Amino acid sequence: MRIVHSVLILCLSALSVACSPTLGQPVAVTAEATIGLTDTPPLPTPSATAEPDATEEILGDNTMPTLRVWWPDSLEPAGNQTAALMLADYMETFRTTVPDLTLDLRLKKAQDIGGIIQTLRSAITVAPDALPDITLLRRSDFLAAVEAGYLQPIQGSVTSAILGDLYPAALDLGRVDGVLYGLSYALDVEHIAYRPVVLNGNFASFEDVLQDQQKFVFPAGVTQGLSDVLLLQYLSAGGTMNELVQGRPNAEALETVLDFYEQAVQEGVIDRSVLDYARSDDYLFQLAQGKFDAGVITSSQYLSLLTNGQTLQAAPIPLADGQPSTVVNGWMWVVVTKDRDQQLLALRFAEWMMDSERLAVYTRMVNMLPSRRAAMRSWDGGDFTELANTLLANAYLPVAEGDSGTLRSMENALAAVISGQRTSADAVQDVLEQLN
Repeated sequence: MRIVHSVLILCLSALSVACSPTLGQPVAVTAEATIGLTDTPPLPTPSATAEPDATEEILGDNTMPTLRVWWPDSLEPAGNQTAALMLADYMETFRTTVPDLTLDLRLKKAQDIGGIIQTLRSAITVAPDALPDITLLRRSDFLAAVEAGYLQPIQGSVTSAILGDLYPAALDLGRVDGVLYGLSYALDVEHIAYRPVVLNGNFASFEDVLQDQQKFVFPAGVTQGLSDVLLLQYLSAGGTMNELVQGRPNAEALETVLDFYEQAVQEGVIDRSVLDYARSDDYLFQLAQGKFDAGVITSSQYLSLLTNGQTLQAAPIPLADGQPSTVVNGWMWVVVTKDRDQQLLALRFAEWMMDSERLAVYTRMVNMLPSRRAAMRSWDGGDFTELANTLLANAYLPVAEGDSGTLRSMENALAAVISGQRTSADAVQDVLEQLN
Protein backbone atom coordinates (compact mmCIF):
# COMPACT_ATOMS: atom_id res chain seq x y z
CA MET A 1 0.00 0.00 0.00
CA ARG A 2 1.54 3.30 -1.05
CA ILE A 3 0.22 5.56 1.72
CA VAL A 4 2.42 3.96 4.37
CA HIS A 5 2.89 7.20 6.27
CA SER A 6 -0.81 7.76 6.96
CA VAL A 7 -1.02 4.81 9.32
CA LEU A 8 2.29 5.68 10.94
CA ILE A 9 1.33 9.28 11.54
CA LEU A 10 -1.81 8.29 13.39
CA CYS A 11 0.45 6.50 15.87
CA LEU A 12 2.93 9.33 16.40
CA SER A 13 1.44 10.76 19.56
CA ALA A 14 1.17 7.38 21.22
CA LEU A 15 4.74 6.43 20.32
CA SER A 16 6.43 9.74 21.19
CA VAL A 17 8.34 10.32 24.40
CA ALA A 18 8.59 13.71 26.06
CA CYS A 19 11.66 15.77 25.28
CA SER A 20 11.32 18.33 28.07
CA PRO A 21 11.53 17.78 31.84
CA THR A 22 8.29 17.73 33.81
CA LEU A 23 7.62 21.15 35.22
CA GLY A 24 4.80 20.30 37.61
CA GLN A 25 1.18 21.24 37.17
CA PRO A 26 0.75 23.96 34.52
CA VAL A 27 -0.84 27.18 35.67
CA ALA A 28 -3.07 29.42 33.60
CA VAL A 29 -1.26 30.97 30.67
CA THR A 30 -1.16 34.73 30.92
CA ALA A 31 -0.77 37.19 28.10
CA GLU A 32 2.88 37.59 29.09
CA ALA A 33 3.42 33.86 28.88
CA THR A 34 2.67 33.59 25.19
CA ILE A 35 5.46 32.73 22.82
CA GLY A 36 5.90 36.28 21.62
CA LEU A 37 5.29 37.84 25.04
CA THR A 38 3.36 40.73 23.53
CA ASP A 39 0.33 40.81 21.24
CA THR A 40 0.88 37.41 19.66
CA PRO A 41 -1.16 37.13 16.44
CA PRO A 42 -2.60 33.84 15.20
CA LEU A 43 -0.12 31.44 13.66
CA PRO A 44 0.25 31.85 9.90
CA THR A 45 -1.59 29.23 7.87
CA PRO A 46 0.83 27.00 5.93
CA SER A 47 0.28 26.95 2.21
CA ALA A 48 1.21 24.13 -0.10
CA THR A 49 2.17 26.72 -2.70
CA ALA A 50 3.51 29.49 -0.49
CA GLU A 51 6.85 29.36 -2.29
CA PRO A 52 7.72 27.93 -5.71
CA ASP A 53 9.14 24.43 -5.60
CA ALA A 54 12.72 25.19 -6.54
CA THR A 55 13.62 21.51 -6.87
CA GLU A 56 10.87 20.68 -9.36
CA GLU A 57 13.14 21.52 -12.24
CA ILE A 58 16.04 19.53 -10.78
CA LEU A 59 13.93 16.47 -10.11
CA GLY A 60 12.25 16.39 -13.49
CA ASP A 61 10.75 12.98 -14.26
CA ASN A 62 13.21 11.03 -12.11
CA THR A 63 10.77 10.53 -9.26
CA MET A 64 10.99 7.31 -7.27
CA PRO A 65 8.01 5.40 -5.83
CA THR A 66 9.16 5.42 -2.18
CA LEU A 67 10.79 7.99 0.09
CA ARG A 68 11.94 6.80 3.52
CA VAL A 69 12.09 9.50 6.19
CA TRP A 70 13.21 9.16 9.82
CA TRP A 71 11.72 11.76 12.16
CA PRO A 72 13.08 12.38 15.73
CA ASP A 73 10.51 12.04 18.50
CA SER A 74 11.62 15.28 20.16
CA LEU A 75 10.31 17.18 17.12
CA GLU A 76 6.87 15.66 17.66
CA PRO A 77 6.80 15.50 21.49
CA ALA A 78 4.35 13.29 23.36
CA GLY A 79 1.04 14.97 24.04
CA ASN A 80 1.46 17.60 21.33
CA GLN A 81 -1.45 16.45 19.19
CA THR A 82 -1.55 19.74 17.29
CA ALA A 83 2.00 19.18 16.08
CA ALA A 84 1.23 15.54 15.23
CA LEU A 85 -1.77 16.54 13.12
CA MET A 86 0.18 19.32 11.41
CA LEU A 87 3.02 16.94 10.60
CA ALA A 88 0.53 14.42 9.21
CA ASP A 89 -0.95 17.15 7.04
CA TYR A 90 2.48 18.18 5.77
CA MET A 91 3.33 14.57 4.88
CA GLU A 92 0.05 13.98 3.05
CA THR A 93 0.23 17.27 1.16
CA PHE A 94 3.79 16.61 0.02
CA ARG A 95 2.88 13.08 -1.06
CA THR A 96 0.25 14.46 -3.42
CA THR A 97 2.87 16.59 -5.19
CA VAL A 98 4.67 13.49 -6.51
CA PRO A 99 2.58 11.04 -8.58
CA ASP A 100 2.32 7.54 -7.10
CA LEU A 101 4.70 8.34 -4.24
CA THR A 102 4.83 6.18 -1.12
CA LEU A 103 6.06 8.26 1.82
CA ASP A 104 7.42 5.97 4.55
CA LEU A 105 7.76 8.05 7.73
CA ARG A 106 9.32 6.38 10.77
CA LEU A 107 9.35 7.98 14.21
CA LYS A 108 12.73 7.41 15.88
CA LYS A 109 14.20 8.18 19.29
CA ALA A 110 16.28 11.33 19.14
CA GLN A 111 19.16 9.87 21.14
CA ASP A 112 20.35 7.18 23.56
CA ILE A 113 19.76 3.47 22.91
CA GLY A 114 17.77 3.03 19.73
CA GLY A 115 18.38 6.62 18.72
CA ILE A 116 18.85 7.77 15.15
CA ILE A 117 22.66 7.77 15.10
CA GLN A 118 22.89 4.39 16.82
CA THR A 119 20.33 2.88 14.43
CA LEU A 120 22.29 4.25 11.48
CA ARG A 121 25.45 2.56 12.77
CA SER A 122 23.66 -0.75 13.15
CA ALA A 123 21.72 -0.69 9.88
CA ILE A 124 24.61 0.46 7.70
CA THR A 125 26.15 -3.03 7.84
CA VAL A 126 23.39 -5.47 8.79
CA ALA A 127 20.32 -3.94 7.14
CA PRO A 128 21.29 -1.32 4.55
CA ASP A 129 17.89 -1.62 2.87
CA ALA A 130 16.29 -0.32 6.07
CA LEU A 131 18.26 2.93 6.00
CA PRO A 132 16.36 6.18 5.47
CA ASP A 133 16.78 8.30 2.39
CA ILE A 134 16.74 11.40 4.59
CA THR A 135 16.61 12.12 8.32
CA LEU A 136 17.21 14.85 10.89
CA LEU A 137 20.31 14.92 13.11
CA ARG A 138 21.63 17.22 15.82
CA ARG A 139 25.11 18.71 15.53
CA SER A 140 27.07 16.21 17.67
CA ASP A 141 25.51 13.19 15.93
CA PHE A 142 25.85 14.96 12.59
CA LEU A 143 29.62 15.32 13.00
CA ALA A 144 29.95 11.67 13.98
CA ALA A 145 27.84 10.60 10.99
CA VAL A 146 29.94 12.63 8.54
CA GLU A 147 33.18 11.24 9.98
CA ALA A 148 31.82 7.69 9.67
CA GLY A 149 30.82 8.26 6.04
CA TYR A 150 27.09 7.76 6.58
CA LEU A 151 26.01 11.01 4.92
CA GLN A 152 26.16 12.36 1.39
CA PRO A 153 27.35 15.90 0.63
CA ILE A 154 24.61 18.20 -0.63
CA GLN A 155 26.90 20.95 -1.87
CA GLY A 156 25.40 22.47 -5.01
CA SER A 157 22.12 20.57 -4.67
CA VAL A 158 20.15 22.99 -2.49
CA THR A 159 18.53 26.07 -3.99
CA SER A 160 20.12 29.43 -3.34
CA ALA A 161 16.73 30.79 -2.27
CA ILE A 162 16.93 28.67 0.87
CA LEU A 163 20.68 28.78 1.49
CA GLY A 164 20.71 32.56 1.14
CA ASP A 165 17.88 32.90 3.66
CA LEU A 166 19.53 30.82 6.40
CA TYR A 167 21.09 32.60 9.34
CA PRO A 168 24.89 32.50 8.86
CA ALA A 169 25.47 30.20 11.84
CA ALA A 170 22.62 27.95 10.67
CA LEU A 171 24.37 27.53 7.32
CA ASP A 172 27.71 26.82 9.03
CA LEU A 173 26.01 24.28 11.30
CA GLY A 174 25.66 21.96 8.32
CA ARG A 175 29.23 22.31 7.05
CA VAL A 176 32.23 20.10 7.73
CA ASP A 177 35.60 21.26 6.40
CA GLY A 178 33.79 23.70 4.13
CA VAL A 179 31.53 21.05 2.56
CA LEU A 180 27.76 21.22 3.06
CA TYR A 181 26.31 17.98 4.46
CA GLY A 182 23.37 19.30 6.45
CA LEU A 183 20.49 21.72 5.92
CA SER A 184 19.52 23.42 9.19
CA TYR A 185 15.84 23.10 10.07
CA ALA A 186 14.89 23.77 13.72
CA LEU A 187 17.31 25.61 16.00
CA ASP A 188 18.09 26.15 19.66
CA VAL A 189 20.03 29.06 21.18
CA GLU A 190 21.12 29.87 24.73
CA HIS A 191 20.11 32.94 26.72
CA ILE A 192 18.99 34.14 30.14
CA ALA A 193 15.47 33.54 31.42
CA TYR A 194 14.50 35.73 34.38
CA ARG A 195 11.58 36.77 36.57
CA PRO A 196 10.70 40.42 35.80
CA VAL A 197 8.97 40.85 39.18
CA VAL A 198 12.36 40.36 40.87
CA LEU A 199 15.04 41.47 38.38
CA ASN A 200 15.14 44.32 35.89
CA GLY A 201 16.64 42.13 33.14
CA ASN A 202 19.73 44.28 32.64
CA PHE A 203 22.04 41.36 31.79
CA ALA A 204 23.78 42.54 28.61
CA SER A 205 27.23 43.39 29.99
CA PHE A 206 29.42 42.41 32.93
CA GLU A 207 29.15 45.97 34.20
CA ASP A 208 25.34 45.92 34.07
CA VAL A 209 25.10 42.63 35.95
CA LEU A 210 27.41 43.78 38.74
CA GLN A 211 25.89 47.23 39.03
CA ASP A 212 22.27 46.03 39.12
CA GLN A 213 22.95 42.82 41.05
CA GLN A 214 21.36 40.59 38.41
CA LYS A 215 21.97 37.22 40.09
CA PHE A 216 21.82 34.17 37.80
CA VAL A 217 22.83 30.51 37.52
CA PHE A 218 24.59 28.79 34.63
CA PRO A 219 26.29 25.44 33.93
CA ALA A 220 29.73 26.13 35.38
CA GLY A 221 30.49 22.49 36.14
CA VAL A 222 30.80 21.06 32.65
CA THR A 223 32.81 17.86 32.66
CA GLN A 224 34.21 18.01 29.13
CA GLY A 225 35.54 20.81 26.98
CA LEU A 226 34.49 24.41 27.49
CA SER A 227 31.09 25.65 28.61
CA ASP A 228 29.17 27.67 26.04
CA VAL A 229 28.88 30.58 28.47
CA LEU A 230 32.63 30.79 29.07
CA LEU A 231 33.28 30.46 25.33
CA LEU A 232 30.97 33.39 24.50
CA GLN A 233 32.40 35.54 27.26
CA TYR A 234 35.98 34.81 26.24
CA LEU A 235 35.24 35.75 22.62
CA SER A 236 33.43 38.92 23.69
CA ALA A 237 36.47 39.97 25.71
CA GLY A 238 38.73 39.87 22.65
CA GLY A 239 39.66 36.20 22.38
CA THR A 240 39.40 34.24 19.13
CA MET A 241 38.54 30.70 18.10
CA ASN A 242 41.90 30.36 16.36
CA GLU A 243 43.68 30.95 19.66
CA LEU A 244 41.73 28.12 21.26
CA VAL A 245 42.40 25.77 18.34
CA GLN A 246 46.12 26.58 18.51
CA GLY A 247 46.21 26.08 22.27
CA ARG A 248 47.26 29.68 22.93
CA PRO A 249 44.42 31.45 24.76
CA ASN A 250 44.43 35.23 25.00
CA ALA A 251 45.53 35.88 28.59
CA GLU A 252 44.03 39.38 28.70
CA ALA A 253 40.64 38.20 27.43
CA LEU A 254 40.57 35.30 29.88
CA GLU A 255 41.49 37.52 32.81
CA THR A 256 38.69 39.96 31.88
CA VAL A 257 36.19 37.13 32.15
CA LEU A 258 37.63 35.62 35.33
CA ASP A 259 37.82 39.04 36.98
CA PHE A 260 34.08 39.42 36.36
CA TYR A 261 33.39 36.14 38.13
CA GLU A 262 35.72 37.01 40.99
CA GLN A 263 33.74 40.20 41.59
CA ALA A 264 30.40 38.47 41.00
CA VAL A 265 31.12 35.85 43.67
CA GLN A 266 32.31 38.48 46.13
CA GLU A 267 29.12 40.51 45.63
CA GLY A 268 26.78 37.52 45.76
CA VAL A 269 25.72 37.74 42.12
CA ILE A 270 27.14 34.27 41.42
CA ASP A 271 26.81 31.50 43.99
CA ARG A 272 29.45 28.78 44.25
CA SER A 273 26.68 26.20 43.75
CA VAL A 274 26.80 26.85 39.99
CA LEU A 275 29.77 24.47 39.95
CA ASP A 276 27.29 21.66 40.67
CA TYR A 277 25.54 22.15 37.32
CA ALA A 278 26.88 20.56 34.15
CA ARG A 279 23.78 21.35 32.05
CA SER A 280 20.84 23.72 32.25
CA ASP A 281 18.64 20.63 32.76
CA ASP A 282 20.22 20.32 36.21
CA TYR A 283 18.46 23.43 37.50
CA LEU A 284 15.56 23.87 35.09
CA PHE A 285 13.00 22.53 37.56
CA GLN A 286 14.30 24.82 40.30
CA LEU A 287 14.09 27.80 37.95
CA ALA A 288 10.51 26.87 37.10
CA GLN A 289 9.62 26.55 40.78
CA GLY A 290 11.05 29.97 41.60
CA LYS A 291 14.12 28.90 43.59
CA PHE A 292 16.23 30.86 41.13
CA ASP A 293 15.24 34.19 39.64
CA ALA A 294 17.41 33.86 36.52
CA GLY A 295 19.39 31.24 34.68
CA VAL A 296 21.00 30.41 31.36
CA ILE A 297 18.76 27.97 29.45
CA THR A 298 18.04 27.04 25.85
CA SER A 299 15.34 28.70 23.77
CA SER A 300 13.41 25.41 23.54
CA GLN A 301 13.42 25.13 27.34
CA TYR A 302 12.31 28.74 27.60
CA LEU A 303 9.44 28.34 25.16
CA SER A 304 8.36 25.15 26.93
CA LEU A 305 8.30 27.03 30.24
CA LEU A 306 6.11 29.71 28.69
CA THR A 307 3.82 27.06 27.28
CA ASN A 308 3.48 25.68 30.81
CA GLY A 309 2.38 29.06 32.15
CA GLN A 310 5.64 30.55 33.44
CA THR A 311 5.84 34.36 33.33
CA LEU A 312 9.52 34.59 32.45
CA GLN A 313 11.26 37.01 30.16
CA ALA A 314 14.44 36.58 28.14
CA ALA A 315 17.73 38.45 28.01
CA PRO A 316 21.13 37.82 26.41
CA ILE A 317 23.96 36.09 28.27
CA PRO A 318 26.19 38.68 30.03
CA LEU A 319 29.22 39.50 27.87
CA ALA A 320 32.23 41.75 28.23
CA ASP A 321 31.32 44.04 25.34
CA GLY A 322 27.55 43.97 25.92
CA GLN A 323 26.83 42.88 22.32
CA PRO A 324 24.28 40.01 22.33
CA SER A 325 25.56 36.68 21.09
CA THR A 326 24.87 33.00 21.65
CA VAL A 327 25.77 29.42 20.77
CA VAL A 328 23.42 27.75 18.28
CA ASN A 329 22.51 24.09 17.96
CA GLY A 330 19.65 22.27 16.34
CA TRP A 331 18.32 19.73 13.87
CA MET A 332 19.56 19.40 10.30
CA TRP A 333 18.26 17.54 7.28
CA VAL A 334 20.86 15.05 6.08
CA VAL A 335 20.81 12.71 3.09
CA VAL A 336 21.77 9.07 3.65
CA THR A 337 20.92 7.40 0.34
CA LYS A 338 23.65 7.06 -2.27
CA ASP A 339 21.16 6.80 -5.12
CA ARG A 340 21.22 10.06 -7.07
CA ASP A 341 17.50 10.02 -7.96
CA GLN A 342 16.58 9.34 -4.34
CA GLN A 343 18.88 12.17 -3.23
CA LEU A 344 17.01 14.58 -5.49
CA LEU A 345 13.67 13.40 -4.14
CA ALA A 346 14.93 13.65 -0.55
CA LEU A 347 16.14 17.20 -1.05
CA ARG A 348 12.89 18.11 -2.75
CA PHE A 349 11.12 16.93 0.42
CA ALA A 350 13.51 18.84 2.71
CA GLU A 351 13.08 22.07 0.77
CA TRP A 352 9.31 21.62 0.75
CA MET A 353 9.33 21.21 4.52
CA MET A 354 11.49 24.32 4.78
CA ASP A 355 8.98 26.55 3.05
CA SER A 356 9.12 29.64 5.26
CA GLU A 357 5.47 29.50 6.35
CA ARG A 358 5.52 25.78 7.11
CA LEU A 359 8.79 26.21 8.98
CA ALA A 360 7.45 29.14 10.99
CA VAL A 361 4.29 27.28 12.00
CA TYR A 362 5.88 23.97 12.90
CA THR A 363 8.84 25.34 14.86
CA ARG A 364 6.43 27.42 16.94
CA MET A 365 4.42 24.28 17.69
CA VAL A 366 7.44 22.31 18.95
CA ASN A 367 9.14 25.21 20.79
CA MET A 368 12.10 25.54 18.43
CA LEU A 369 13.44 28.43 16.36
CA PRO A 370 13.34 28.47 12.53
CA SER A 371 16.60 28.38 10.61
CA ARG A 372 15.32 30.81 7.95
CA ARG A 373 15.06 34.55 8.44
CA ALA A 374 11.85 34.68 6.38
CA ALA A 375 10.28 32.15 8.75
CA MET A 376 11.30 34.20 11.79
CA ARG A 377 9.64 37.23 10.24
CA SER A 378 6.41 35.21 10.18
CA TRP A 379 6.52 35.00 13.97
CA ASP A 380 5.02 37.92 15.89
CA GLY A 381 7.08 41.02 16.67
CA GLY A 382 7.28 40.44 20.42
CA ASP A 383 10.30 40.93 22.63
CA PHE A 384 11.51 37.34 22.47
CA THR A 385 11.22 37.19 18.68
CA GLU A 386 13.42 40.27 18.41
CA LEU A 387 15.98 38.82 20.82
CA ALA A 388 15.99 35.44 19.06
CA ASN A 389 16.51 37.10 15.69
CA THR A 390 19.43 39.14 17.08
CA LEU A 391 21.01 36.11 18.71
CA LEU A 392 20.70 33.95 15.60
CA ALA A 393 22.29 36.68 13.52
CA ASN A 394 25.28 36.78 15.92
CA ALA A 395 25.71 33.14 16.87
CA TYR A 396 28.67 30.78 17.17
CA LEU A 397 28.78 27.03 16.65
CA PRO A 398 29.23 24.84 19.73
CA VAL A 399 32.77 23.72 20.45
CA ALA A 400 33.11 20.02 19.72
CA GLU A 401 33.17 17.98 22.91
CA GLY A 402 36.57 16.61 23.74
CA ASP A 403 39.36 16.67 26.24
CA SER A 404 41.41 19.54 24.82
CA GLY A 405 44.02 20.67 27.32
CA THR A 406 43.40 24.31 26.49
CA LEU A 407 39.65 24.12 27.00
CA ARG A 408 39.88 22.11 30.21
CA SER A 409 42.52 24.41 31.69
CA MET A 410 40.27 27.41 31.05
CA GLU A 411 37.26 25.67 32.58
CA ASN A 412 39.35 24.63 35.59
CA ALA A 413 40.48 28.23 36.00
CA LEU A 414 36.85 29.36 36.09
CA ALA A 415 36.04 26.75 38.74
CA ALA A 416 39.04 27.82 40.82
CA VAL A 417 37.92 31.46 40.76
CA ILE A 418 34.27 30.72 41.55
CA SER A 419 35.24 28.38 44.39
CA GLY A 420 37.53 31.06 45.83
CA GLN A 421 40.67 28.96 45.50
CA ARG A 422 42.43 31.36 43.11
CA THR A 423 42.28 35.00 42.13
CA SER A 424 41.57 35.79 38.50
CA ALA A 425 45.19 36.77 37.89
CA ASP A 426 46.54 33.61 39.53
CA ALA A 427 44.08 31.42 37.62
CA VAL A 428 45.20 32.90 34.28
CA GLN A 429 48.82 32.29 35.22
CA ASP A 430 47.96 28.67 36.05
CA VAL A 431 46.49 28.24 32.57
CA LEU A 432 49.54 29.66 30.83
CA GLU A 433 51.92 27.53 32.87
CA GLN A 434 49.94 24.35 32.21
CA LEU A 435 49.92 24.97 28.46
CA ASN A 436 53.61 25.80 28.33
